[in-house]
Amino acid sequence: MPGDCEGEDLNTETIVLLSAATAFVLSWLVQPHFRSLGFLTGIVDHPGYRRTHREPVPRTGGMAIFISFFTTLLILDNLILAQPLPWGWLGALGGAGLAIMALGVGDDRFHIHAEKKLYGQLLVILGLMIVGERLETLTLPIFGIVSLGGWGWPITLLWYLGFVNSMNLIDGLDGLASGIGVVAAAMIAVVAIAVADFFSLVFAATLGGATLAFLYWNVSRRKIFLGDSGSMWLGLALGGLLMHLAQKPGVPFLLLLAPMSVPIWDTGTTIIRRYRKRTSIFEAVDYHLHHRLVRLGFAPRTTVTILMLVTCGSVLFALSDQINAAWLGLPALACWLWPLRIWANRRRREGNELTLDFFTEMLFVVGLDDKAEIVASTQSREVAEIIDLQAERSRVARIMAAAAGGNGPAVSADESPEHHVVHSTPDRTRS
Repeated sequence: MPGDCEGEDLNTETIVLLSAATAFVLSWLVQPHFRSLGFLTGIVDHPGYRRTHREPVPRTGGMAIFISFFTTLLILDNLILAQPLPWGWLGALGGAGLAIMALGVGDDRFHIHAEKKLYGQLLVILGLMIVGERLETLTLPIFGIVSLGGWGWPITLLWYLGFVNSMNLIDGLDGLASGIGVVAAAMIAVVAIAVADFFSLVFAATLGGATLAFLYWNVSRRKIFLGDSGSMWLGLALGGLLMHLAQKPGVPFLLLLAPMSVPIWDTGTTIIRRYRKRTSIFEAVDYHLHHRLVRLGFAPRTTVTILMLVTCGSVLFALSDQINAAWLGLPALACWLWPLRIWANRRRREGNELTLDFFTEMLFVVGLDDKAEIVASTQSREVAEIIDLQAERSRVARIMAAAAGGNGPAVSADESPEHHVVHSTPDRTRS
């Protein structure tokens, strides 16, 4: 991808705002239509033992993000930008995106086996690498800029596979994968400004705007999911943008992994856990990072809040050195300490009901202590059952509070907001 772009008719700030706003509006407008398309074509997610929603939900939100992203870039290229966008690079990303989305749609509709899906991902990534989208250098601590040479091929393959599958695996609760995508796009934009990479800045703003609009529909009552097609496309797009920044001098490799800290950790511990238990790597489970938090009693929205705070803290800490703003370490520390406060409040509320000490809970959540499953009070339940129980408890507490306060008749289950909180995105990946 060509790097800098100078001499635009409009200033950079205006172009970036226009790209983000246009992508947001387009995605906002087309999401309901793709929701209807999901119902029409049968590309819906049905309730199940790993599903935390209780009615069929379309899995076509990622398609709307894809369409909005490239439509916005076409509008910018034809109406606003003085210098053409790098359509060679965008064409490769778009072609690979279409292929990965077709694979995801097949899985969303017909439930492709995870092993076959992995082969499809390999073919798509190899196609990208053949047309030249490969890592050639990395900036590593101590060693500085390292030329990868022939190692660029396997490292690039693992890079894309990691991004595609980690986003796919973490897409298990409303707003989690898309929220991480928005934070990652924001970080890419900040780094692009620091290294004067205009095109990366525009692409990040466009992707962030389109994903932010989806985030609203994902958490609203007229719900829509990313689907495997959307989560894999989002992982592919973020992997491509971050890989381009990795080729820039002075952009450290670890900085680029900061927004993906939660998905990468979840993927790594999932693989290790399955190895320890001698189960297939392709087996479907409900013990991902977000599932483990739910099993400890955290509500879905609280779980998403905790993981998003961890992600934001990692990004702020990484950026503090890159943009020479040491003060960012303070909000980063706050983002990391806030989840501990949420955790402490939960333990104080539940009191004697708790059967695990804090450190055992922590090791269980981060995937380092499987023994905690044996003594966990909810170890015999599936995630969907746990969330149903949480919703029922919230409904009863609301009824009792209304009765005690004399605020009129208690609300019914269908009227209670908590009844809708539990409709969360499923862990759809079978790998």
